[in-house]
Amino acid sequence: MRPGSRREVVLCAVLVLIALGWIVTGLRADSGELHEAPVVLVGPDVVTAPLVKQVNAVPGSPFSAGAVDDRAEAAELLESGDVVAVLDIDLTGTQDELCLATAHRPALAHAIQADVERIEKTRGRTVVLAEPPDRLEGRPSSWVTFATALAGFLLVCVVSLVWGPFARTLPRLLARLTALAALTVGAGIWGWSLAAPAPAGERMLMATVLAAMVLAAGALTFACEIVGGLPGLLLAATVIVAGPVPLLLARDRLLLADPWAIGSRWTIAGAGESLTWAATGAGRTHITQPVVTIVGSALLGLIVLVAIRWLVRVDVEREVALVSVRSWRRNLGLVLASATCLTVLATAVTSALHSDAVPRPLASLASTTQCVPSGPVEDVDDLNRITRLRAEPALQGGDVGVSAELGDERSIWMFGDTLRGKDFSGAGFVRNSMLLVEPDCLRVVLPESGGAIIPDRDDGVGYWPMSVTSLDKPGHTLVVVAAQRVRTTDSDDVFGFEALGPAIAQFVVPDGGIPQLIAVTDIGADDADTRRPMWGAAAAVSGEWLYLYGTAREPDPPFGTGFALHVARVAPDHVADPDRWTYWDGTGWTKRASASSELIPVTDGVSQTLSVFERDGRWYAFSKSGEFLGENLVFWTSSSPTGPFRARPPVGTLPSGVARGELRYMPLAHPDILEEPGSVIVSYSRNSTDFGAVLRNPLLYRPTFIRVDLPAS
Repeated sequence: MRPGSRREVVLCAVLVLIALGWIVTGLRADSGELHEAPVVLVGPDVVTAPLVKQVNAVPGSPFSAGAVDDRAEAAELLESGDVVAVLDIDLTGTQDELCLATAHRPALAHAIQADVERIEKTRGRTVVLAEPPDRLEGRPSSWVTFATALAGFLLVCVVSLVWGPFARTLPRLLARLTALAALTVGAGIWGWSLAAPAPAGERMLMATVLAAMVLAAGALTFACEIVGGLPGLLLAATVIVAGPVPLLLARDRLLLADPWAIGSRWTIAGAGESLTWAATGAGRTHITQPVVTIVGSALLGLIVLVAIRWLVRVDVEREVALVSVRSWRRNLGLVLASATCLTVLATAVTSALHSDAVPRPLASLASTTQCVPSGPVEDVDDLNRITRLRAEPALQGGDVGVSAELGDERSIWMFGDTLRGKDFSGAGFVRNSMLLVEPDCLRVVLPESGGAIIPDRDDGVGYWPMSVTSLDKPGHTLVVVAAQRVRTTDSDDVFGFEALGPAIAQFVVPDGGIPQLIAVTDIGADDADTRRPMWGAAAAVSGEWLYLYGTAREPDPPFGTGFALHVARVAPDHVADPDRWTYWDGTGWTKRASASSELIPVTDGVSQTLSVFERDGRWYAFSKSGEFLGENLVFWTSSSPTGPFRARPPVGTLPSGVARGELRYMPLAHPDILEEPGSVIVSYSRNSTDFGAVLRNPLLYRPTFIRVDLPAS
């Protein structure tokens, strides 16, 4: 290609525009936010598994999170550079420990800390740093590797300005190689001094990396120049100089979005940065790609530089004859000066227009209402007295009312459709709510949104709680709420809804603290088929297992038909993973839900939601026989959680009251409340067919408590 030709000018212009476009768009992509920074959470699987999903789902993908339950394993991942941070979740309190890799750059460390603190704040928790970012200032920066690669490129430009674009003689070729070798040695010495006072081995690695970078950048630039002339030099400038500029200004690859993060990794400066951090002891398991980049660039450049002299000797001499050294110097200086000015201008303009990051939306943080004094609770009369209190506007009335004891002398209650007072600032009616019962005190637990404690899905499907179990852990209690997904089909009909399948909601309750929702998992696809068991209609913990009972029956059965009872089991820590569930098929446990057998048949079966519990080695299922329109309160008993359960004589009656407009339904046992030998506390829900009457007097929409005798053995 003839120097100064139109084709050469066009190629030079295209390369300059590509370089500027890469820099400008890269600067716009640098928001100062993290992008898929690899981190690991340390804690019990049941806590970390849902948290990992939530962290990975945060808009903008600041983290790529994983989880381990062993601190030593997390420390190894941090030491090897596989992760940039470890968050050790301490459930005995509300403060977690954040450990950053010792080789991290301050900008990255501060970004990690800021995002972790924001996410932790939504859980009512704080973070303490195991190694503050300010202690990391003395580590090498991106500027070191950028300056090293730039030095190799500028060496070629200087040589080209002095001796012209081609080595026309062997001495000139050797002179070029000697100049490159001298600069390589100088870079090595610089690297040795930068790594002080590190051990000799680490200093040698740093010296080797910087020396190899100069050699690679210089050799590749020589090769581009001798093959492509001015366009070749601009190509080298684009790859070696412009390529890592977004990385340089972002200060870390993890603060850049793709494709700039990926592209910078394959530049000589980006690869050199990875290797310099490996030289300081971090990320040594991920050095193959940067080694290939630097060594490959150096070998390619040297091979072309040496081979081109003999392979295309005639063509080289012909090209040299077409241009004088003086005109070459003029053209080269003009191109480099123009590209430099445009790059500086683009950087300044883009930086001036660069706006601050918009905070990402995060999950709600739950809080409690003011204490409503309840007085002592010593018998059933006290329980019913509490239900008649003019409680917080956040919970005027509700049905269901399942409960579980916490590990700190408190209990937690979950209600279904909940009516709020006129003075409440949030939603006036929600699908579920939570009540925290303390000694002499009642508090409603509210999410920051003021809505349901288990929030509705985006499509409006809500969650009715069916059962609650609790697992006492060191410093906290894990609460598992089994709920059914509910969709309204007719807002004017009290029965205008359909159940779409079960769901599992998990809460962590620090001792003395506020329950915080950590995960909601829908089990199975939406399907209103009642032949599919509604798992979690009752639940009980025994030994190492959580037993989830499901109710099912044929669609559109005759009035008064109950539900058949089935059972599944799972380790409590894996309750949100249905792949871990197994189902009782009558003789053993199977992975096939469709093979589950009936513990109680449909004939005179149980209600859709019921209670199953164990007392003194005997298992009890308690429900109203014949579902909503039935009347008899019945215990079914068994010696095993898998049955067979045998119906015992009714212990009472509970007419539905539809004819009078006063609904009574869903009797549930509370075996942990006011426990006495031979009996159990039972609640049933109350409502009215006249919704206006409920609005005028919410006391009509609250549970009633009774005590019933357990059947004799």
